[in-house]
Amino acid sequence: MSVALNGNLRDFGISEVFQLIGQQRKTGMLRVRKGAHEVELHFDEGRIVTAAPAEAPGVAIGDMLVRCGVVAADVYRKARRGLDPEQRLEEALVDAGELSQEELRETEDLLTRETLFDLLRWVDGSFHFVAQAPHHRRASDSLLPAEQVLMDGLRMVDEWSSFADSAPSPNTQLRRRGSLEEFRTSEAAQRSPHPAHTEKIYLLVDGRSPLSRVIDLSRLGTFLATRIVVDLMRAGWIEAVNQRKRGLGGERAPRLPLRTILANLLPFALLGALALGVERPAPAPAATVVSLERDLLLEAHQRFSAARMRNLVEAYRLVQGDWPQQIQPLQLWAAAAGALTPLEHGPYYFRRRDHGPVLLAPEPRNPSGAHSGRAR
Repeated sequence: MSVALNGNLRDFGISEVFQLIGQQRKTGMLRVRKGAHEVELHFDEGRIVTAAPAEAPGVAIGDMLVRCGVVAADVYRKARRGLDPEQRLEEALVDAGELSQEELRETEDLLTRETLFDLLRWVDGSFHFVAQAPHHRRASDSLLPAEQVLMDGLRMVDEWSSFADSAPSPNTQLRRRGSLEEFRTSEAAQRSPHPAHTEKIYLLVDGRSPLSRVIDLSRLGTFLATRIVVDLMRAGWIEAVNQRKRGLGGERAPRLPLRTILANLLPFALLGALALGVERPAPAPAATVVSLERDLLLEAHQRFSAARMRNLVEAYRLVQGDWPQQIQPLQLWAAAAGALTPLEHGPYYFRRRDHGPVLLAPEPRNPSGAHSGRAR
């Protein structure tokens, strides 16, 4: 005769339920419900077999297989349409050669960890345990005791509160701040407690994928993947796509004061005023009309703008270590660094030193035509 156990999480917490099942080596199925959410956990003599959202058979594991890139979405949909009512979806994918037993086991373990991590943060809800024989093909020594899973889960939940507030939203797109070679020699990579996982996350950040996609493709689980992302963001190696540029030490670029912005816009304002104030020649016959003054001024303005942009791009590369991807960050950086200069000053230039190139600020030329720059 099956034995049922019912209760409320406010009176009997989920940790106490796990301890009871583990200590008494219970075999059966535990259902926990909170509002519209319900999860299903299977135990074999006090050890966890699987845990997943209580949906239609195969839906939860199938969704996880697609999200993690193990099975293509069209292959998954085709398998569902031709599924035998007596066969499980994951077994059909294995039989069709679309999925290996090892990939299935790893994905089931990931789904179990994700479900438990979410469940252990519930403080309200109801549970119902029924003693029944579980359906699985796993060896007993590969299953984890409920008490061990509980201790690991509670540790993660406790640590989660220390960095969750610093994590970006799941839809935030992330990008890298340097090459893989630069990152491998960095302090952040060398001090990571999970170097292989950290490098994997760094490679998955491509400037297009949101955080949720990076977590899924890493197959590390929400807790570990998010923790690595937060550590890399704090170290300045990755950032949100729409985030203001930070240095590799994590410092935010300074907010530009109004005085600096106006000072850097002054050369262009003067050029515009000069263009408007140029006295135009009197009308002449069409065959003899020449507007040399306007053409020369426009040509000079274009030359100035092109030279200025080349200098800014080169200066940006020397200081930031990478080429700028957009004009707006370049303009913000240039203004913060005081890179825009009047026409009478020379261009940026640099000198090579033993420790690397040194960028020299523009300075007025002396009578001999040489620069008298100061290292910046």
